[in-house]
Amino acid sequence: MSDSITLVTHAALPGGAPDDLLLATALAREGLATRFAVWSDTAVDWATSPLTVVRSAWDYHRAPQAWRPWLARAGALTRLLNPPALLAWNTDKRYLRTLQAAGVPCVPTQFIEPGGAASGLRLWWADCIVKPAVAASAFGVRRFRGDGALAEAQAHARELADYGAVLIQPYLPAVETAGERSLVFIDGRFSHAFTKPAFSANAVGRTAVQPHLPSPADLAVAMHALAAAPQATLYARVDLVPHDGGMLLMELELIEPDLALRLHESAAPALAQACARALGS
Repeated sequence: MSDSITLVTHAALPGGAPDDLLLATALAREGLATRFAVWSDTAVDWATSPLTVVRSAWDYHRAPQAWRPWLARAGALTRLLNPPALLAWNTDKRYLRTLQAAGVPCVPTQFIEPGGAASGLRLWWADCIVKPAVAASAFGVRRFRGDGALAEAQAHARELADYGAVLIQPYLPAVETAGERSLVFIDGRFSHAFTKPAFSANAVGRTAVQPHLPSPADLAVAMHALAAAPQATLYARVDLVPHDGGMLLMELELIEPDLALRLHESAAPALAQACARALGS
């Protein structure tokens, strides 16, 4: 039988992450066959499946020159979700400008264009985070503070800017005291939420997370961010941090976020049912 749905992963995890296995099981209960495929594997025939869902492509940021063409190529051969244009937009964290312009309360961000981190760079904050605009799993993220921080931050920003745009943000203590709040949405509807440690990597889907009951403020910011995205999403994770009595968006994760389906018994079935609806539409 032909595979109905392809779940996209990466070379270090060809059989999928733990949450992907939960999704595959839920899809089977919907009567849908699945397969796993590595996005960078040139031997994969993406036309085999009418629906392809990106789930654990956790190394895309290490090969952006291959990632963007793959989105276009795969998107022409199968229905790719999230949509390829949305994934391309979300690949570069300068998408935050779009959300800021839409009025979403975001962590303040200083943007440095590729090659633009000159030695005269003025940092807006004495305690800051410097990171590449194309990154995942805390790749390239460093914190700078105290004596000598300016020169070190400039050097790191210059190094990163040789390869792409750079983001500089203030360090917010709440990321360690309260943790990041991640709200998961499936087919545009809120599913569940959890907290996770600051600057955590995916850790093969086993990042230490704890269930979180979102406040109305959490939900309001998350829904505002989703509404400001260019297209509707099959899945999304909205990462927030409390600051000065309000909530700020850290990132809108639409490519390969750990959705922590394992924390909520109805989450994997809900995502499977959303996939089934997408397959039939």
